[in-house]
Amino acid sequence: MQKHIVFDLDWTLSDTQKIHEKVESDFLKSKWIDIEPSSIWKKYAWRTPQEWIWELLSEENIAHTKEELEDFVSRKDETVISLLEKWEIELMPHARESLELLLENGYRIWISSWACREFIDKFIVHFGLENIIMASTSANEVMNKKPNPDVFLSSFDKLEKIFWISELRYVVWDGWSDVEWWHRSWAKTIWLNYNKKQRQNPDLCDFEIESLKEMEDILILKS
Repeated sequence: MQKHIVFDLDWTLSDTQKIHEKVESDFLKSKWIDIEPSSIWKKYAWRTPQEWIWELLSEENIAHTKEELEDFVSRKDETVISLLEKWEIELMPHARESLELLLENGYRIWISSWACREFIDKFIVHFGLENIIMASTSANEVMNKKPNPDVFLSSFDKLEKIFWISELRYVVWDGWSDVEWWHRSWAKTIWLNYNKKQRQNPDLCDFEIESLKEMEDILILKS
């Protein structure tokens, strides 16, 4: 029986979330808005930077243009990629051993992320995951950005074109709103609850873990 599992990237396999927060916070400080990096993820994680930064600048009556924000997002991607190349980005705890264990036990592994295509491809090569990650979907491949679920659902569209999809399909994600989106794909959701947040709708979460290491008990020992 085929087994498929799709992983988020930022803050699930990669610690890049802290980089995004820092770059966005620095940009806002240049506009005289002081916001702590750690609060950005809590408030705005499920929206595009263009959208929520535009809204914030408008509320503060600070001059800005669409072109300026598009340029910022483009430069932000370049910054994140440069930090990857400088080894300032790391895998999340237990990520590598968990991926290797899943591969050894017959899982086909995918990545689905709002990150740009260039970063995902370089991330896979940088950490030597070419023989582990079968394929991926990125923000570049969908028309509708956050908060639409298109990038996530497109993962299973790709899968269905290549394989017959069995009932054994899982997704691993760190954000609660993403858990809700994934249920549209009929996948079982594994919520990586690093921050020990409360479930908003318990019925939508099939499994809850606080570390990737806990996946072995769910996906291998009990499967």
